[in-house]
Amino acid sequence: MKKLAVLFVVSAGLCMAACRPAAQKQEGAVPQAASAVPDSVITCSGRLVMGHEAYSFTPDGDTLSYWVVDRSGELKKRYEEALPAGAEPYTPVSAELKVKMLGPSSEGFAAEYDGVVEVQAIIRVGE
Repeated sequence: MKKLAVLFVVSAGLCMAACRPAAQKQEGAVPQAASAVPDSVITCSGRLVMGHEAYSFTPDGDTLSYWVVDRSGELKKRYEEALPAGAEPYTPVSAELKVKMLGPSSEGFAAEYDGVVEVQAIIRVGE
């Protein structure tokens, strides 16, 4: 369990290299320290991949992938609209999302990812 906690802390740190707190969205804002600990809300740009059995997001500049929870169903619609004609399943699409970090999961497909994020707001998909 301690190794899992250390892995999550390292993962969160790497995620923060590509993400910024939602409060820093304005141009010229003074950066503040943010921690991607469970229950923190951050805004990230990255690569979104959705398919029959996987919804994942990898922040720009990061190698960690997060399972995506989108309770509204809107993200899937926006992802499908952004796909080029004839795209293969699981084609990555650029996206900027405001997400809540939920930490790692021990259940289902989500357990195979570095952590879980819950979509709070969709800023852009494929633009």
